[in-house]
Amino acid sequence: MFKSVTFEVTGDQRLVCEGCEQRVERLLKALPGVGKVRAQAHNQQIQVLFDSAVVDAAAIAERIGKAGYQTKVSSSTSEPGG
Repeated sequence: MFKSVTFEVTGDQRLVCEGCEQRVERLLKALPGVGKVRAQAHNQQIQVLFDSAVVDAAAIAERIGKAGYQTKVSSSTSEPGG
């Protein structure tokens, strides 16, 4: 089943430019089970669509953390037809 989760960047290190957005998107898309990723510096959010049978939100958050960003989940939903 596909799920959508939105992380809010909360730590001292922020998404500040398009390069930051692209770096986070590349890191997360490399994870098995991750479909779409959209990082947005203007609102400090990272939206991820992923297959919950392959990867979970905690693993995604851990990967974001390894990139130096502290986050919290701001929303999470299941996608129909996943």
